[in-house]
Amino acid sequence: MSLTPSGTPLFTRAGRLLLAIIIAVTAYSAGLRSSDGGAQENSALDLARFNEVLTLIQEQHVGPKTDEDLINGAIKGLVDSLNDPYSQYLTAEEMAAMKEGLSGSFTGIGAVIDLRTSAGELCTTISSDCLLTVASTIEGAPARAAGILGGDTLLAVDGDPLTGLSIDQAVLKVRGAEGTTVVITVRTGDTAPRDLSIVRAKIELPAVATEVLQSTAGDRVDYIALNEFTDIAADQFRVALQEIIDAGGDKIVLDLRDDPGGYLSTALSIASEFIADGVVYIEENSKGEQRSTSAEAGGIATSASIQLVVLINSGSASASEILAGALQDRGRAILIGEPSFGKGVVQTFIDLSDGSGLKLTIAKWLTPNGRWIHKTGLTPDIAVTSAPEGSEADPVLEAALNAFK
Repeated sequence: MSLTPSGTPLFTRAGRLLLAIIIAVTAYSAGLRSSDGGAQENSALDLARFNEVLTLIQEQHVGPKTDEDLINGAIKGLVDSLNDPYSQYLTAEEMAAMKEGLSGSFTGIGAVIDLRTSAGELCTTISSDCLLTVASTIEGAPARAAGILGGDTLLAVDGDPLTGLSIDQAVLKVRGAEGTTVVITVRTGDTAPRDLSIVRAKIELPAVATEVLQSTAGDRVDYIALNEFTDIAADQFRVALQEIIDAGGDKIVLDLRDDPGGYLSTALSIASEFIADGVVYIEENSKGEQRSTSAEAGGIATSASIQLVVLINSGSASASEILAGALQDRGRAILIGEPSFGKGVVQTFIDLSDGSGLKLTIAKWLTPNGRWIHKTGLTPDIAVTSAPEGSEADPVLEAALNAFK
């Protein structure tokens, strides 16, 4: 241990941990507020009580503990105190998994999941009234082949209950090396839980899927499904859209059902393909200050001669809602289906020096007409109830094909 000339320890073990936590907090604030000097505010925090508790834990607690566990726990507690289901401190492993999920490919079982209470509200920690629920399964993925359905609840992984975990921690338990087997305990409705042995696979999730259909009148209709707003989605979408335009397509169905969102920049790029100029969305910060973001120049489908219908449901969230809300408010498309998820806040990812990271809510977002759809969702122009999962019928798509004039 380093000593001062008088032989007094420069830092106690608790003091070193406290310094590490202070440095982490200051680094996060500097990264978030680099333009307004907010990092200096942390110097006024009174951390004496925190240091007192930390010292007591180090000196008196009986049981295994590491410096890393204490630091991670302290920072997680800081973020959890916000009571915001979208703000999270992520360990290096969790941060890597989060980024992998937005890259367009990952290794797992291919289920889209979220945390919901019995009343349908978002929640943060798995419990008896905060369930890990399957929103949908990816076509061709192991989860669907194993019989997992939208609405199912995941209770345990390899026999370990998921109670007490965050959604990111649960995802890490489900994911693993390609070709390995994971046992998922699943409950469908009120039936008894069942164990499913599923072999993990590499899930390559193309951002865009296209198909040529026909309207009720027999006209060509081009269908584009956008699976997620990943970092490759905008480029893939533009290529697909250009092919449609080159083929003379002027009636397009954009399917955003069960699209959980992703990058805000991707939503702006895709909206700008259909909106020539003007507002796409509005951000409102913690001070109530609003800033409008306008369409980027160069969109290839901005002509009013190109008709657009957008499909949404309760799985359409976040960036999906930004895109659909902009197209609806600007009169560029009609929405068909069911009310969307209702996520009206924006997060940013902040990388910390050790590979861990922070996902932090930094603003509300509003549609061009100033609507905040948080917890209410977008209301479709034409309401159509989806068919049960597994049914070959698609009344929402049928309604879209009937909507073209």
